[in-house]
Amino acid sequence: MPIQKLADVELWFDEYGPDDASEIILSSAMGYSGLDGYPERLSEAPTEYKVFTIQARGFGRSSRMDGIPAEGWLAQWADDVVAFADAKGIDKFVYTGASHSAGIGWYIAVRHPERLKAFVSVVGTPHDRFGVTDSSEGRRESIRARMEGDVAAMRVQFEKLGGWLHDDETERRRERDRLIDGAIESAMARDDDESQINQGMPFPEAKTNDELAAVLRTITVPTLMLAGMRDGIVSPESSLRGVMNVRDSKAVFFESEGHYMTREIPERLIREVRLYMDEINGTARPERRPIIDHTKVDTV
Repeated sequence: MPIQKLADVELWFDEYGPDDASEIILSSAMGYSGLDGYPERLSEAPTEYKVFTIQARGFGRSSRMDGIPAEGWLAQWADDVVAFADAKGIDKFVYTGASHSAGIGWYIAVRHPERLKAFVSVVGTPHDRFGVTDSSEGRRESIRARMEGDVAAMRVQFEKLGGWLHDDETERRRERDRLIDGAIESAMARDDDESQINQGMPFPEAKTNDELAAVLRTITVPTLMLAGMRDGIVSPESSLRGVMNVRDSKAVFFESEGHYMTREIPERLIREVRLYMDEINGTARPERRPIIDHTKVDTV
């Protein structure tokens, strides 16, 4: 992965897809898995978009920080994405991300809406407000477990994120176990500085769900929310709140999915992204509906 130098930071990034693609996709997170999952696979057919994945400052080979950014991690990472776009000569782009990566997108939508053609949030709508707004309980517990080497507690948190499975989903259970084993291994391999970064909840100034809804109503960017009904950290209610308050937005709910949709069903997510971009661009195929001859409808 190459390095992009900005004013006060160096960001490790990778790029995929053709330079003449119909859409430019930016995404930023603590790390990416390569072409094994979303969003990198948006560079392949059927979408074939240009994709830049940016490792957020504080992680991996990107610049480290001496402390918490003055405006908070999510706001800082959002500004970094826009600065990255400036450095690459990208005016408007589509931002997508999952979980904390989606949190970055919400801040771009509020702080830099003119730069977004669209925003696709995957399992990442702002959390419900239950009195604590600085971070989720799950994130705090994950940090504690990592710092104390408590692998069992970390597994509990990762299981909760994924959501429950039916007893007959045996093959999926095996796949989920492998996914969680890998997630635990990656988490334990991060150094202490990385492991203690707590990005917090988006918009912590909103102390109640009503105040959060008011923030969401200020967003004017075309927004697609992809949500898992079994998600153990981002509730379906939070996604419903999002689609009820972000004007002209769209939400798709997957009953069978939890917080791991980007790894477990990337193909389904990509189909939804492609449809949404076709809708925005006016190139979506209109649904064919049968013509009803109302003169022949029986009436009572």
